[in-house]
Amino acid sequence: MLVCVFEGKEQWVVKEVDPPDLGEDEVLIQVKAAGICGTDIHILRAEYFQDFPIIAGHEFSGQVVEVGRKVSQFKVGDRVTADPNIFCDRCYFCKINKNNHCLNAQAVGVTRSGAFAELVAVPEKCIFPIPENLTFAEAALAEPLACVVYGAKRSGIQPGEKVLIFGAGPIGLLLLALYKVYGASQIVVVDVSEKKLAKAKEWGADLVVLADGTEDKLIREISPLGFELVVDATGIPRVQENELQFIQPDGTYLLFGVAPVGSQMTIDPYFIFRNDVRILGSYAVKKTMQYAINLLTQGKIPVKELVSASYPLPQFGQALQEVLHNPDRLKIQIHFA
Repeated sequence: MLVCVFEGKEQWVVKEVDPPDLGEDEVLIQVKAAGICGTDIHILRAEYFQDFPIIAGHEFSGQVVEVGRKVSQFKVGDRVTADPNIFCDRCYFCKINKNNHCLNAQAVGVTRSGAFAELVAVPEKCIFPIPENLTFAEAALAEPLACVVYGAKRSGIQPGEKVLIFGAGPIGLLLLALYKVYGASQIVVVDVSEKKLAKAKEWGADLVVLADGTEDKLIREISPLGFELVVDATGIPRVQENELQFIQPDGTYLLFGVAPVGSQMTIDPYFIFRNDVRILGSYAVKKTMQYAINLLTQGKIPVKELVSASYPLPQFGQALQEVLHNPDRLKIQIHFA
């Protein structure tokens, strides 16, 4: 089968390899669509889980082509997506409902072979059926939406509160859409790309702010007393440390964007103390895949509009160049016949 292998730091190759061995509790999926995520770029740059070689790709959908002998809920031909996170369900954290911090966690496309491949093997417990009204491209966005659902739940947003989001890429737009569902009274989105901000307006942002050096003044004018919730969807430490100033007293800062391992940001601890600030992380998903699929099935979030371009696997290099060098792009996917 044809795959894209990350062989080392900033080294990748598209080549033929043997199909994966199928475990007795696993499902073999013929991949139809796989998104390139910021996490994949961190892996390629050796900034995150850099155990090379690895077939990356954890946002995907496809069709079942084989099942292990112990698989009971799926059959050949089923249309499916998957939670790439594989938890042991036996360790301390799994037993106290903190599965996303499982001590023995594995992840498709991160610690084991993923979906930048014609075929991928996934444990049955991680597989979810997708309805006929969802395209494979849309269903491949269930995993990032599930991450956003988890982050939104952690942020504790209440109806009527004001939200400030930094970053209008796919994650920022998904956060925007979900906070509208949650009943935010005002959502302001900040980004360096005018095209992305235009999309944020289409998705219902009340106001957008271009990050051109004047954004701090404009944000202050919009809400002089700050925002109940400030969300980072950039993963850029120098941006993240600047975002804290816009949090209203007794407000929440959700650090959603993934910064490189070992990077640092400066925080004034007195500011945190004096303003009753809550700082939250949001790591992966925690039983939120089905909620994401429910939202997609009911058309609550127009994820089809997030896909800027789709490339066949042999053109992975072109797809990667667009991810790295096109500041206006949203989600880039790999598609399979």
